[in-house]
Amino acid sequence: MKRLLTTCALSVVIVLAACLPALAEHSPNAAAEELGVSNGAQYAMFVPKAWNGRLVLWAHGFVDPTAPIALPDELPVDVAPWLAQLRETLLGAGYAVAYSSYAENGWAVKDGAARTHELRTLFANRFGVPSHVYVGGRSLGALITVMLAESYPDDYAGALAMCGPLGGGRQEIDYVANVRVLFDFFFPGVIPGNALNVPPMEFSADSPVVKAIVAAILAEPQKAAMLAAVDQIELPYRTPSELVLSIVRPLGYNIRGTNDLLARTGGQSPFGNLNTWYTGLLLYDSTVNAGVGRFTAKDAAIRYLSDYYRPRGTLRLPLLTLHTTMDPDVPFAHEAALAKIMAATGRSKWLAQQSVQRYGHCNVTPAEVLLTLGRLVKWAETGAKPASGDVTLQLAIESPESALGNLQGTLTNELTFDQAVLQSAGLPLP
Repeated sequence: MKRLLTTCALSVVIVLAACLPALAEHSPNAAAEELGVSNGAQYAMFVPKAWNGRLVLWAHGFVDPTAPIALPDELPVDVAPWLAQLRETLLGAGYAVAYSSYAENGWAVKDGAARTHELRTLFANRFGVPSHVYVGGRSLGALITVMLAESYPDDYAGALAMCGPLGGGRQEIDYVANVRVLFDFFFPGVIPGNALNVPPMEFSADSPVVKAIVAAILAEPQKAAMLAAVDQIELPYRTPSELVLSIVRPLGYNIRGTNDLLARTGGQSPFGNLNTWYTGLLLYDSTVNAGVGRFTAKDAAIRYLSDYYRPRGTLRLPLLTLHTTMDPDVPFAHEAALAKIMAATGRSKWLAQQSVQRYGHCNVTPAEVLLTLGRLVKWAETGAKPASGDVTLQLAIESPESALGNLQGTLTNELTFDQAVLQSAGLPLP
């Protein structure tokens, strides 16, 4: 009988332990956390020691389709440290945080939206209902953020979209593919295949294809400068180092992402330039247009990129964007495209757009993200809409880190890849 009572008591303890939030082991600033798996995706949820009642759902960006599924604080290795630091910054300010690996990599907008949205229910079931839920994301995660904001306006208090392709998926794919077709024109044979026929190959700082791209640019820098000057892409750069990165980085999305996207569109081409007349090189324009590769976009692929995703202009909640002005991955021009979409539907009152005068893809610090989130929260909860425009100086005044923002952002963001590429070429970091 004593053994039976002991066994029953132990069973009750085990059941109760399974139902209680785990003590924080993953995060030093969390009082409780839960890591789990749902619908094929890993997720992580954290409650701070002094919770202000607000929950931030964070959507991560593009991940190489060949990489393993992993939480964004683990992979990719060049971005994960930034995400982990952002998590700790938000927790330290009293926000609960949750994010997902998604069940897919690549152009995972559909799955990323579903997996991020379900975190609301997972969190509420485990930790209780938050007072306000905010959704935010970086890069492709910013596009997911806008999709969620437009699809579920009653479920979120506000949205923070950073450095995203917010003019829509097709605009971003056109940019990446145009960089590729122009590179192939100026540097033929350097990259195997073409813009839509990409054989499997490694794309890392020390991979043969990256070394070949960098060597070609350094051998004929005047051609690289001409490529960057074409109006349809207008690659940002001020130094030779930035010119190299502004060519290498979008080419990386073409090499890593094309086959994934074609698999999602049933093999149908999402890119077409049959009617594109490339400009910006004056008398040389006709030579470029006569020699550049031409491709035809298919309706099914265009519809796919519209579905996943082109903003509809149906906002009914505050959306605040933040974008570096010299972004080689997701051009700053996406911000103007988003503003045009919202103006066409009469929803501009729900949109505020801020920028930082820096080179790099989302080269902002976690402290700067926290400040920007604070503006969104104030807008959503008090009606005080933040001003759109350049906030570089404002961030520098408000954040001790912002004076070193460019350096800090680089150190915690994509230094691993960029530094290795430039070091192999004997060039300094931007």
